[in-house]
Amino acid sequence: MFSNLKTAFQNITSKDKNEDEYEGEDIQAVIILLLEACQIDGDTGKVELEYIKKLLVNKFNFTLDQAEKNLIEALEKSDERIEIFSQIKIILNEMNHEERIDVIEMMWGVILSDGVVDDFEANLMRRMNGLLYVSGEESALAKQRALNQAKSI
Repeated sequence: MFSNLKTAFQNITSKDKNEDEYEGEDIQAVIILLLEACQIDGDTGKVELEYIKKLLVNKFNFTLDQAEKNLIEALEKSDERIEIFSQIKIILNEMNHEERIDVIEMMWGVILSDGVVDDFEANLMRRMNGLLYVSGEESALAKQRALNQAKSI
């Protein structure tokens, strides 16, 4: 499902770049949305951040160091960010429908990782479904997969 993302990642890592550097804007956009899911309730929880790191390692084949570096950079830039719609546009342009469903699943995983879904988080996911053109049924199935996967990650 992440064939486009994996190909982009392989292309970047195969070039003469620093091994810890990854500038793929599609994956950066996903990281920003995952952080939005983490921070929307007003609390940037350690459990949620650890879950995001594990996602980066398991889904995008980052090393733990790469995952931490990318997450720290995104966190530092999150104070400057005033909107996420530019990130959504990147995702819409770079990802197919199945990959966008996977993004929704990862966001659900972040939200569910602390065991609580508050009103802000539920509202964010309803908005993300519409913005990423994912149906409510597809989102519900993604949420269920995220619940099941949370136990294994």
